[in-house]
Amino acid sequence: MSTQSGSERTVTRVEFDLSGGEYPFVTVSERESCSVLLEKCLPQTGGVYAEFFSIDGARPDRFTAQVEADDRRAARVLGRTDDGGLVEVDVQDRCPIVSLADAGAVPQAARSVDGRGTVVADVPRQTETAAVIEAFLDDHPDADLTAKRQCDSVVPLFGFQNYAALTESLTDRQREVLAAAHEAGYYRWPREATAADLAEALDVSEPTLHKHLRAAERKLVAALFTCPHEASLCDDR
Repeated sequence: MSTQSGSERTVTRVEFDLSGGEYPFVTVSERESCSVLLEKCLPQTGGVYAEFFSIDGARPDRFTAQVEADDRRAARVLGRTDDGGLVEVDVQDRCPIVSLADAGAVPQAARSVDGRGTVVADVPRQTETAAVIEAFLDDHPDADLTAKRQCDSVVPLFGFQNYAALTESLTDRQREVLAAAHEAGYYRWPREATAADLAEALDVSEPTLHKHLRAAERKLVAALFTCPHEASLCDDR
């Protein structure tokens, strides 16, 4: 079995600071004096990405309200804690993480604390770092490059999870309801089917439908976050 040398695993890690009202996760962290962390970003269809944010120190609906102030985006609360929660956001453009990926970098982290936003990405050896930085700053002129250093590559924030591992905890009924919701366009934006439509098609009540969907969503979200995000960050060298 072949192995990579240290130089082959080395990437250039770039870090940018974000500010301003263009980024909901930054705006909310400033208004609510809280922290917002991007836990995962997954590609969907039609150029849409599903981003999962955890909020610490504020009600998650404050975040969804800020996101949906822009009619090009949709958000929903997936879970609540005593001092925060988990939110899913559908994004298509003007997203710093997507911009970095489009420029050829591998996004690793995005967070905001008390109004200071930070995004981190790794630039592979075969990609020109200067070109990535220039493209990102062209897309986000209010951003500032704050760090550039050599680092070992790690598991990216972007990626696909193994389908079997994700769904093995679902009951047959949860899998059936989730599949029906997906096929009917319930998770698209704008939605192509309502909860009432799904409940009628499956011959269940709306409360029962929501019960199955929420249970399945909670299990999927738990399965997604198997890698601690802090492990993806490296120290200055």
